[in-house]
Amino acid sequence: MTLEQIKSAVAGYVAASKQAGTWEVSNNNIAGLIDKIAKTITIDGLFADKLPQLDGEELPLGKTIEEYYTDLAQVVDYNDRADQNSPHYPTYQDNTYNYTLGRKVVQTTLKYNEYERAFNSEAEFNTIVNMVIKRLYDTYAVFKYNTKKQILANIIAKATDEPEVAAKLVEVLPMPVDATTGEAFIESVKASVEEAQFVSEGHSLNTGATIGAAEGLLLIVKKGVKPALEVQVQAGAFQLDKLAVPAEIVVVDDFGSAGSEFYAILMDRRMARLHPTYTAVREHMNAAGDWISYFLHTENTAFISKNTYVKVYSSVEL
Repeated sequence: MTLEQIKSAVAGYVAASKQAGTWEVSNNNIAGLIDKIAKTITIDGLFADKLPQLDGEELPLGKTIEEYYTDLAQVVDYNDRADQNSPHYPTYQDNTYNYTLGRKVVQTTLKYNEYERAFNSEAEFNTIVNMVIKRLYDTYAVFKYNTKKQILANIIAKATDEPEVAAKLVEVLPMPVDATTGEAFIESVKASVEEAQFVSEGHSLNTGATIGAAEGLLLIVKKGVKPALEVQVQAGAFQLDKLAVPAEIVVVDDFGSAGSEFYAILMDRRMARLHPTYTAVREHMNAAGDWISYFLHTENTAFISKNTYVKVYSSVEL
């Protein structure tokens, strides 16, 4: 046969309807018995929390996080007759409070004597039973990840709610798609990274506070940005994991409920955390129904600091 003849024969042999289709009973054998299933499999994917950088420590007691910020001390002219007995108390910015998000429950049920009839292999049977519990924790991981993305959306909201705040915290640049827009973004990020290394004002959600230098930065970008930079910008202008000074690059698929025009956040890595205040897995067995349910309880407090460096990037004017 020629190559074209083989291709033609294969096209008719490998019918699309015979893959990834619905169940059809067949008994194509001389005894008329049901044709057996030779193998039962499941191909699992990865369900991960892609923002472990925002994990906060567990808070077993109390639910609310209180943040205070101490202003710099006064500098005055020297006076050898100054009254040393007069106090010079420090001043503080207004305290802020982060409250519990409340409780959620991830739940699933495993029914006994149910899956046994569907398998003739103990290994395959154990796989589907174990998957019930695995999916409980997979769901929890995805829930945590999306909760953290919503924290980022709330940071964007707080940075853009008031025009005078947005004027200081939001950088309007086209989303990087080619060499020109990519280089402009990199230049801006490098300047902001450098800016964050010094004492400054007007670069936090509390724009009236004088904040200290950042202790490490996160550059969180929406998917699509990093490949554009890597492909379109000349080699050497953009390093995969570092900018002008250390800044960890994290890719997310979106920024929660924030608009699609927002594509990057550069922030002090201490700015946001998701603190678990209660995590427990409980079981409930129903003897009459012959099933067992699992309940994963979670309660969390989301923390956003108003006194750390942040810069939000938008592709359109606000």
